[in-house]
Parts: sequence; structure tokens; C-alpha cells
Amino acid sequence: MATPLQMPPPQDAVIERRKDWERRAMVDVALSLAELDASWGDYDYALEYLDAANELTRGALTQRWAARRRRWVYAARGHSS
Repeated sequence: MATPLQMPPPQDAVIERRKDWERRAMVDVALSLAELDASWGDYDYALEYLDAANELTRGALTQRWAARRRRWVYAARGHSS
């Protein structure tokens, strides 16, 4: 299932979100866990963590992580990359 593209948030919201160190730490942890799970071949959990990080950033990761997400979806369905 493809994640729909979202409108970018207003600049003030982006600046405020960047100052939220706790949220940034949660995003970093979620992305680290996503990459770790993917490296172990557990693409379903990798996608869950990636989606959680994307939700925490209010869609800011959608474009930057799109190629990796597609590869993980493909691998989760049992296809090799």
C-alpha cells in the first residue's frame, strides 16, 4: 500500500518541529530500528518503524525514503531486490 503524498507543513511548523528534540530522538530511533530490521530481512517491521517515523515527522520523510520503502515493500512480498 503506497503512502499518499502530503502537503508540506508551513515553514513555522517545520522550524518548531526541528526544535522538538524529543520528537527528533524518537524519529532517529524509529529510523535506526527500521534499518536494523531491514538488514535482518524483517521488512514488515522495518516498514512499521519507517511509517512511525514518517508519522512523527508529519510526512516529511515520504519523498526522501520512497525508494527504500519501495524496496522493502517488494522484499516483504517475497521478491528479491
